This record gives sequence, structure tokens and C-alpha cells, in this order.
Amino acid sequence: MKRLAAHATFLTVLAAALAFPASPLIAGNAGEIRVESFRLLNEGVTDYNRGRYAEAVEKLRRSSAMALNSFRAYHFLGLALIGTRQYPEALDALEIALDLDPNHLTSLVAYGDAYLKMGETDEAVAAYYRALKIRSEFPNALDGIARGYEAKAQTDKAEEFYQRAIASNRGYAPAYTHLGDLYLRIGRYQDAVRLLSEAVAVRPDYAPGLNRLARGYTHLRMYNEAVATIEKAIELAPGRPEHPTSLGMIQMELGLTHRAEESFGRALELDPDLASAHHGLAELLRRQGRYPEAALRVDQALADARLRPAGREELEAYREALKAEAELYTNLNAAVAGNEAAGSELISLAGIHASRKEWNKAAHYLRLAGPQADQAVLGYYLLMGGEYSRAVELYGALPGLNDDTGLLLNQGIALANLGRDREAAAAYRRVLELDEGNSDAWLYLGNALVRLREDKEAVSAFRRFLQAGGKHTASEQVRRILQQLTGEEGS
Repeated sequence: MKRLAAHATFLTVLAAALAFPASPLIAGNAGEIRVESFRLLNEGVTDYNRGRYAEAVEKLRRSSAMALNSFRAYHFLGLALIGTRQYPEALDALEIALDLDPNHLTSLVAYGDAYLKMGETDEAVAAYYRALKIRSEFPNALDGIARGYEAKAQTDKAEEFYQRAIASNRGYAPAYTHLGDLYLRIGRYQDAVRLLSEAVAVRPDYAPGLNRLARGYTHLRMYNEAVATIEKAIELAPGRPEHPTSLGMIQMELGLTHRAEESFGRALELDPDLASAHHGLAELLRRQGRYPEAALRVDQALADARLRPAGREELEAYREALKAEAELYTNLNAAVAGNEAAGSELISLAGIHASRKEWNKAAHYLRLAGPQADQAVLGYYLLMGGEYSRAVELYGALPGLNDDTGLLLNQGIALANLGRDREAAAAYRRVLELDEGNSDAWLYLGNALVRLREDKEAVSAFRRFLQAGGKHTASEQVRRILQQLTGEEGS
């Protein structure tokens, strides 16, 4: 709150100014000025609510200049300035708003947000705690404190305060979204999808929640759900660059390179500095083997002043890994070209191609590695590359197949893709003999039995899936299938 002292005399100055008689011009047009100020205020607030922050700033500045004691003008001016990343100016506007209404909770939280955006975490948290003193368990303030802890890489404390924010108000969608972001960052994808599904159930029109939910679906390879979800976010907020960025990420995972590039390009048209869009393009270029161009994109991503410490660390680590991979890839290809590649080098080259989703090339180099190659990994590459017959043949020859649930599941998936559902079902049943609670096996078995038109057994398998899976993200789809098979609501 140290900056608030700098404006402590604002009301005194304002009172002194009002004590002097106005000039004839102002006095004669006072009514018109009030009307114009009110019009600009309303239009500015509308622009802010629609995400048109620059237009909002221009109108709200004019409105606040005409009505020096308008709390709403300064409050929304501060919010709009945060939207345009003018954080010191936002602090100035919000300080005046807080002079006019010292106990306004939303202004206090916004004041903390501006500090947090500037990297001044302690000042931000102080503002959030001041709001909590006015109203205990105020969700916006709890959410702000959580973001402060997250900025300090104190994940457990951040999760604790996000959960408190959600518990204090189940309708406060941003807390769900921010906790979902945290879960996505630390790899808790199932938890992220569960939480974000709850968020969009509370607020179906909340585009940020839909965006994060789409990202969660992508990590779980639920691409149809991811595309449908992010398209809804784009429809709700077409001017927000993070939505086409997320669409680009999904398209990249689906191998739709040109569409992904177009989506990242649309995002950068909306926000030329957006780190996530530059990062997405960098990954796209890496997968194409265009390492120098990818490195330039990472540098552009790192130039985004809005990056949080964790995001910056992640990008810097990505840049180092990119540099190492580029050097290794060049050396490995040179060894292959000279017929000098050892088995271990071929395995490394296969790994690089697998990381690019170039499954057929990955399988090719792994086969060339000979006896050193892990045959289970080769089977996975064949499966992911659509070489189902070869995958089935390889899995069938693996020693210990009948005692390895992972191999059996992959064998079943390959068989199912060849239309050999009876054999696939047998593989899934063997998994369940080894691990009765394996939710994936119950799910795949149910699907195979539906295709075999053994509906009664399929219903039983799907019900066992629901019992075993609990929080599995396919649960809602399975319930719909059960309803179709049984005609019963809530099956």
C-alpha cells in the first residue's frame, strides 16, 4: 500500500479545486459535460467488458478528466489499463479510485493484480490481504493470494488458496481456471479436466475456462472434445488470442500442420507478442526439423514481458533442449549418411522422430538398431503409425506378453483397429484377469462388445468401467452410451 500515500491528498486537492468558481465556459456547459462524461463512461465500460481495452482506456481517460470524483471512471480505467499492460498507469488510476472508496474490494484486488503483473509479489499479496480484512474469505482475494504463491513457485500453498477461493464461492469461475492452469502445468491432467468441467458447468459462457478445458482434453488425447470446446471459446470471445493459440496446439497434435500454422498466425495478428503463440510455432518448426527458425521463435516468446517466472523458466529450458536436439540430430544424420551409426545412435534418432510424431520414421530407425532396440517401444511406434498388422505380429512374439497389462492393452487396440474385435476382447479380458480395476480395459472391452453386438455384456463392462474409473474423462460419454443401450436415465 506504499503507493497509496502518494495520493493521500487527492481528495483535499479535489475539494480545493471545487471551492473555486468555475470559468463561465465550464459553468455554462456543466450539464452537457456531465452528459458527455456519463456517455464516455458507459461506452468505456462496454468496451472493457468486450475486451476492447485500448478503446476503453481512451474513453475512460476522457470521462475521468471531466468527472474528477467518479469512482467508476477511475476504477474501470485501472482495469482497462491492466488489459493494455500499462501497469504503472493502472496503479495510478486505481489509487485514485481507492481514495474515493477505500473499501472497494474489486479495486483492491485489481490493485494487487497490477502489482503481480509487474512481478512485485509482496505488494500484490498485501493488497489481497487488505481485501480479506474487509471481507473474510473473499474469493477474488483468495484467488489473488494463490496466484502470488504460484508466482513464488509455492505450489502446495497456491493449491490451498485456490481451493479456499472455490469453497467460498462455487460460482467464482476464475479460481477454477487458475487452479486448472496449475494442474495442467504440473501434469495433473485428469484433475484439471474434472475441475474445469465443473467450472464450465457453473459458467457455460466462461471462455477462459473452456480454453483450459480444451487444453486438458488435448493432454488426454481427447481431440474431438478439445476441438469442440475451443471452438466454443472462440465463438464466445473471437478477439482473444489465446483461443486460436490453443486451437493451433490441438491441430498440431492431430498432424494438421498448415491449419495449426494458420491458427498461430491468427493469434499473433491479435497479439504480436503472445509468448504461447510463438512457442507453438517454435514447436511446429521443431517437428519439421527447422531448428534455427524454431530458436528464433523461442527468443520472440521470451521477449513477452507478461511471462511469469515459471513460464519463463519453462521456455528457457525448452530453448536449451532445442539447441541440444539440433546438434544431436545433425550429428546422428551425418553418422547414418556415412553408414557409421551405432545401434544406440539409431535409437536416439528414432526417439527424436517419435517426439515429432513421425512414427513411421521412428519405427524405421528403431528396426535398424537391431537387437539393442526395445521391441515393446517398437510395437508402440508401429501402433501409433497405423501399422497395425506389424504391431500385432510384434506383440504376439514378445515374451511375457500375457503378464504385461500395458502390452496387452496395446495389442488389443491394434487388433480392434484391424476389425478383429473378438481377439481384442480376449486381450482386454486377460488384462482384467491381471488387474480387475483397470478402467481402460473395461472401457475398451465395452467398445469391442458393442461392435460385436453383444449389448448385454457391453452394458456390464461399461458399468464396471464407471465403478473402476470414477473420475475418468470418458465417463459422461459412457453414460450416454449406456442410456442408448438400456433406455434408462442415469445408467
